[in-house]
Amino acid sequence: MFEFIKAVYRLLVGTTKYAYLQRTKKVGHLSDRPTVILSEGKVRGISVNLPNGKQYHSFQGIPYARAPVGKLRFAPPVPVDKFDPEEVDCARECEPCTQVDLYFRWRIIGVEGQLCLNVYTPTLPSDKNTNPQLPVMVYIHGGGFESGSGSTFLHDPIHLLQEDVIVVLMNYRLGPLGFLSFPEMGIAGNAGLKDQLLAFKWVKRNIIRFGGDPSNVTLFGQSAGSWSVYLHYLSPNSRQYFNRAICQSGVVCTESFFQVEPSTKARKLAKALGYRGDSDLGVLDTLMTAPAHLIMKHQRKMASDQERKLAMNYVFRPVIEKVKTTDSIITKTPGDILKDFDSIRMPLITGCNTGEGCLSLYFMEHNGQIGVFDEEVERLVPCFLKENPKLDCRAVGGQIKRFYFGEQRFTKRTKQQMCDLMSDCTFITPAMINVELLARYQPNVRHYHYRFTFSGRFNLFKGLFNQSDMEGPSHGDDSFYIFNSPLLPSVSPGSKEFKVRNNFIRLWTNFAKYGYPTPSEPVTAEVWPEVRFVGPDADKVNLDCLQIDTETSVIRNPSEHRTVFWRNLLQKYKEELC
Repeated sequence: MFEFIKAVYRLLVGTTKYAYLQRTKKVGHLSDRPTVILSEGKVRGISVNLPNGKQYHSFQGIPYARAPVGKLRFAPPVPVDKFDPEEVDCARECEPCTQVDLYFRWRIIGVEGQLCLNVYTPTLPSDKNTNPQLPVMVYIHGGGFESGSGSTFLHDPIHLLQEDVIVVLMNYRLGPLGFLSFPEMGIAGNAGLKDQLLAFKWVKRNIIRFGGDPSNVTLFGQSAGSWSVYLHYLSPNSRQYFNRAICQSGVVCTESFFQVEPSTKARKLAKALGYRGDSDLGVLDTLMTAPAHLIMKHQRKMASDQERKLAMNYVFRPVIEKVKTTDSIITKTPGDILKDFDSIRMPLITGCNTGEGCLSLYFMEHNGQIGVFDEEVERLVPCFLKENPKLDCRAVGGQIKRFYFGEQRFTKRTKQQMCDLMSDCTFITPAMINVELLARYQPNVRHYHYRFTFSGRFNLFKGLFNQSDMEGPSHGDDSFYIFNSPLLPSVSPGSKEFKVRNNFIRLWTNFAKYGYPTPSEPVTAEVWPEVRFVGPDADKVNLDCLQIDTETSVIRNPSEHRTVFWRNLLQKYKEELC
């Protein structure tokens, strides 16, 4: 409880500090501020000092798409032709997209009419009258596709910038506004992913003007941002705009990931908004004209009966689109794409935190779900196994319960086992499935896998979820070792947190610069081995991965007894995923 109180205190203090800094930010005289000329107009940023004393340039709130309102609601984004006015003041961050507040779930915040991105660069061509052609890292924020933004509240990239890379973060549409799909009425879905794709196109076209190399772009993201990155990794339409990818806690390799009955959800949402007819045209008219905050307010009510039983319930998610177009993201199942032999040739980092299940535990305790698992063991069966229509969920649920809990009931004494189970169901087993599919079918993917194991003063989500007694870092804690935030305490250069942050920054920026997280030149640490390609007929895939802690070390087949258990279930009930 003490760690929870401390985390809440940091949240309140950090929120106040962030709001104060945004209101009182000193931008200096217009003549002192860096200006970049784009085809759309001019953007005027500010110059700020890094912790190492060097300067960087910040351009926040650059519009990359027309306001997605009116007829553009739910539609693919439309690029900005010209800024109005011609010069955009990019000294402060724009409002986030309309969403459920990440911390105070009863609040709806943000605006519908802005799609903006932020560019942070250590140097501009005008600084030295040269083009430095720096590597570019484009980050996609998480938040379950219903919350979050690219703001410096959680994503201040100062530590990355000190390694001479450019960082770009974007906002994208969330919840029903970003992921409602109603193909019967021309709404294909995935508008939020298409916002991201348009941001990639903007980077490809414009980043050279900020000192970046458009032929050296790395996508990275965490949680829903990681799922987004992976969907773009699978998408031929998206892959042409980046060169490598990093997925932190989330890959998509089964159909169970995608939105359930999207058209039914669209019709139910219209009913919740007051529509009483039975015409799809009337449904569409209601959805197109309803206030954005009401659309977001009602989204959780659209969950199906089965979705309500899940520990984590994000209702409006990506879909597999029915029609292939120039901006469609995914039109085939991930399994079909991954099994298309030698069809992907792009370096990839994937990985998980060992305490990912803290997030599920938080929701289970908050929703009073813990006790029901003793009687309804079928709830323990992950969605990727339920894809098998012949599955006896109660029998398999009992098998899972015995493996993790023996004959014990679900109590506070068995929380660690529940945390391990939730980690495996949502993150670690899908990551294992992905590792094996790539190792069997994609011989030219240079794939690196990691496990993050450190718990320290930057593990704020673990505290906010009130799960500090669980082992390992919670879902989301890794982001605090990559980005700075006003929520974080100051640490000394000799601290464990400082060392772990340096490990992440070094590995991630090496990958962005060279395509290898531990390049042979310069020698920086123990070499992180690739996951070895074994071919379709191999009996087993051995996973050599990097453990990221105060020191890095190579480990083989982490949590192997749990991996073997899930592999056996998959071979029996979902053989096509093995």
